[in-house]
Amino acid sequence: MQPNYISVLKTVIAAMILTITGCQDLTEINKNPNALTDDKVDPAYVLASVISGSASRLADLSFTGNVTQCVIPEAMQYTQRDYLEYTVTNQFGWYSLSFDYRNLHSPLANARYLQSRAENNPDSLFIKGSSLVMQALWFGIQTSLWGDIPYSEGYKGTENLQPVYDSQMSVFAGILHDLEKANDYLAGAPAVNSSVMKQSDLLYGGDITKWRQFANSLRLRYLMRLSEKTAEMKTAGVDVIADFSKIVSDPARFPVMTDASDDASLNFPGNNTVDSWPNGPTITPNESEFHRIKASATLIEYLKQRQDPRLTVWFSPVSVRTLVSKNNAEDAIVLESDGTVNRYIKSYKEGIDTSLYVGLKIALANPDIYNDNNAAQLAAAAALKSDIYKGGAANPFVSYLSPMYRANSHPLVKSIFLSAAETNFILAEAAQRKWISGEAQHYFVNGINASLDQYGIADGDAKAYHQHTHKLVAFRKPDFINQLTAELASASDPLEVIMQQKWLAGFTTLEGWFDWRRTGYPRIEGNILNGSQGQKIPVRYIYGENELNYNYSHTNEAVSGLSPATNDQWSKMWLLQGTGQPW
Repeated sequence: MQPNYISVLKTVIAAMILTITGCQDLTEINKNPNALTDDKVDPAYVLASVISGSASRLADLSFTGNVTQCVIPEAMQYTQRDYLEYTVTNQFGWYSLSFDYRNLHSPLANARYLQSRAENNPDSLFIKGSSLVMQALWFGIQTSLWGDIPYSEGYKGTENLQPVYDSQMSVFAGILHDLEKANDYLAGAPAVNSSVMKQSDLLYGGDITKWRQFANSLRLRYLMRLSEKTAEMKTAGVDVIADFSKIVSDPARFPVMTDASDDASLNFPGNNTVDSWPNGPTITPNESEFHRIKASATLIEYLKQRQDPRLTVWFSPVSVRTLVSKNNAEDAIVLESDGTVNRYIKSYKEGIDTSLYVGLKIALANPDIYNDNNAAQLAAAAALKSDIYKGGAANPFVSYLSPMYRANSHPLVKSIFLSAAETNFILAEAAQRKWISGEAQHYFVNGINASLDQYGIADGDAKAYHQHTHKLVAFRKPDFINQLTAELASASDPLEVIMQQKWLAGFTTLEGWFDWRRTGYPRIEGNILNGSQGQKIPVRYIYGENELNYNYSHTNEAVSGLSPATNDQWSKMWLLQGTGQPW
């Protein structure tokens, strides 16, 4: 159903006033929204709504949401959850009530409406281009999550309340065509005319080149997503490899993202419930919701082994470190002279982690007690140091997320639509596959650098954790890059190393899951201890109850195309059928 744009406008104006910096003519913004009909709403405000709405929904979907929205970080072993409903997230007990694509309708519906308002506007070509990019972003996400989706008949409001589901192949063909059109529109667009439009473009401030980079990099993402379906896509009029090569070989016509300054990502100003980071205290006052998201052992160990500084940016050290007593004393909780609290155990116990950074093992039967967490020791530690968290989901012997993910706003915490790091790893994979000329290592290094830049990590920063001394030491970037390029050069399958680093750079996004399904990398299935299907990881979202209730016939047609034809998380969509991946 078409959203209420008057309500949208109220929200967007509030968000824009708090987000936009510098002086502006408030007479252009300070209008009574109740006096406007949909066709009178300035398209600039709709663009702001599309971008800000996309940022909030994408953050919930890929990282911050509760179990009815966010299960990919656990599936991809970035994080694990404890305290409540961890059988859903960690052990993949997904259920249909949680996965309703209509929950994601607003930014896509708004983007379609924005396109309809482009005619007779001085910024017509910019509006057409940017709206098509945002539609392609969301249609690509939806079809990658569910499989067949409403596309040609979708998002037409009351005109069609029971749209057909288009085949996944035709959806990808459509969005790839739209992204090429978007680049053409933007290439022909003059500089953005309206100051309000520039201010409403919360991504790029009306920078047309940046939007073209976004469009073309997004096109590369979806072309690579079709890497195992190149023959079938030719029947739909898409030559995946030729189109990919065409983009890369003509940067003047098809500019792409190259460094972190090109990222399509959005900060949260953090002033109110409209514009705050979803896990910040304004939107999520219950602190246990934040603390139940723990680091995963898979990611923690991968980072520690390589002395990767992203470890200390993304995660907190344990509040209470476990040590073996030097004098064979009985177990004790001790406040040290430097203000830290340590737990001493009489002798080493199997399964106890004595590191400063500890992640939960994957799909534990009872994650609440991991690393010998117990109420008595928690109480003793909290009594010695008041800032040790002791509420619901407390485990001071396991690493929480970094405090920056608990803030309403932080310069390093963003909703990431598409990054230069991802783009460079896509190019590295393409070079490895011989789709394009050039060395995979070149793009591989560029991807690592872009990811480090994204998180503000520079050579010499004291952010590298030494897992033997348990100290933070200066990050030596040349040594770090040399170590990873040597790993790439010596690998039996270099693609595995490329995908490992891409998975890492995709922290807080959905892309690791989509890549794992397609390539089988990184090889993380063997870490699963108590999965609901052994060591299988789900491969799709489930069509939700609303679809089954209100669009029964067309939804069941879509289910019939799955393999097997069952509406669950284990059935393969067209994208995976016949590929042998990921299992």
